[in-house]
Amino acid sequence: METLKFWASPAVIAGLWIAATSFTLSELTTVVPSLRPASSPVPRLGDAKQHTVRARAQSSNRAAVAP
Repeated sequence: METLKFWASPAVIAGLWIAATSFTLSELTTVVPSLRPASSPVPRLGDAKQHTVRARAQSSNRAAVAP
């Protein structure tokens, strides 16, 4: 029974800390949308231009040079 009492208090504190942290993080996700003005349209991911990224080709004169 002593072991249970010994671990109960830290377990309760850890549980409350985890609950408070998760609540705080969930509230932080609502901060940015609430700071945006109501009149501006919300940008959507599908509306944004998608840029293609291509690798650069090596020039042939550098590939032919031996050290």
